[in-house]
This record gives sequence, structure tokens and C-alpha cells, in this order.
Amino acid sequence: MNSDPVIEVRGLCKRVTDATGELTILDGIDLTVRAGSSVAIVGASGSGKSTLLGLLAGLDSASAGSVRLLGRELTGMAEDERAALRNGSVGFVFQSFQLMPHLTALENVALPLELQGGMSTREAFARSRALLERVGLGQRTGHYPKLLSGGEQQRVALARAFVSRPSVLFADEPTGSLDAATGHAVIDLMFEMNRATGATLVLVTHDVDLARRCDATVTIEAGRRVAHGDVRDSGKVEEAGR
Repeated sequence: MNSDPVIEVRGLCKRVTDATGELTILDGIDLTVRAGSSVAIVGASGSGKSTLLGLLAGLDSASAGSVRLLGRELTGMAEDERAALRNGSVGFVFQSFQLMPHLTALENVALPLELQGGMSTREAFARSRALLERVGLGQRTGHYPKLLSGGEQQRVALARAFVSRPSVLFADEPTGSLDAATGHAVIDLMFEMNRATGATLVLVTHDVDLARRCDATVTIEAGRRVAHGDVRDSGKVEEAGR
């Protein structure tokens, strides 16, 4: 495994202001994630773990502290700069699938390649079709999301996440909308594809079994990272992927 860090976080804070005043969502988070590792971010609802994922991926900006993603400092970057960094280097899987309803399964998977540019539509569709076949949807390429089951939609989302061959894959409660059996099948597929590509995997989950499959866990309580044993062997996790 490459020991170089792909994510480095120091003193990360996120605060928002509402009618009651200032609310601290994350406070003083330090974290290192090394290339090729798999990391589960766990914690109770409202602990700040999804906010942390968004900051790591550059989907949101921090109030204080620093985040380096793939060697680039996100702090101070404009959204278009963060988007350019994510393009082709970062993949996402969300609980709600976030497929485009007016696009077929094939078109949904090919969309990141179309946005990235540098590849013909024919090439993009060929790669996308191969991935859909890999996730067991080779006969559903022309179907729209509304005609697919939840598990099928999440498999389309997985294919879309991997189609650009990202260096980092972020997953936010990827099984949250699925029944247990379907969720386990989707997770098996996600880890299989992740191993095949060598991407770094960072996921938010409430699922202890899913967290146990990762190399390391990071627990967030009330916006702070707390010491946590590796859920597989109770060893201390000081650096994700060490």
C-alpha cells in the first residue's frame, strides 16, 4: 500500500449561525488518511460525521483549520477550483443515489466522463456499459431510475462513482436506503470494486458490520474526534490507514 497521505486534516472546525446564535458542528479535528486505505467515520446522528465528509471532499468550506486533498490545500479555494480538483479524481456514493431522473442508467454512469471531457461519447458509453455489466445491470442500461429498484439504483450509482477511476471514493450512508440483504450485496460490490481499482475509501456509516470491514474507524462525538479502537481487533487507530 502506498503510504502517502491523500487526506490531511489539521485543527478543522465548522461553525454555522442560526437564529439562536453560533453553532459549532466540528471542533479541532485532526486526521490523516493514507492512499489505498479504507476508513469508516462513525458516530451518533447529529455528531457531525456527514459534515466532516463534505469538508474532506471539498463540498463545503471550513470555518477554521486546514484540509489537504490529494496534495492540494482546500482552504481558501473557490468552489470552481474545488470542483476542478474533484473532477476525475473523486467519486461519490450517496444514500439517496442522486441519479438524474431524465437520464438512462447508461447516461447516468457516463455523465462524469462527459463532464470531464477528453473522451468521445462512444468511448464514454463503452466504459460505462462495461461497468454496468460488472455490477450486474448489463440488461438495464436503457432503463430510467424510476424503473429500477433501490438496489439497482445504488449499483448504478456505484458504477457512476468508479467510471472516472477516482483516487478517492467518498460514501455517505451508502446502505441507508436499502434493506439489509440488498445493502450487504451493494457493500460487497463496493469493496470488490474498490480493491480492484486501489482507490482510497472514506465512508460515513451507522452500520457496525460495515465499519468492521474497513482498515480503520474514526469516531465523532459532538463534533470532536475521540479515541476509538479498531472495530476488528481493538487496536488504537491513530492514523487512518497507518
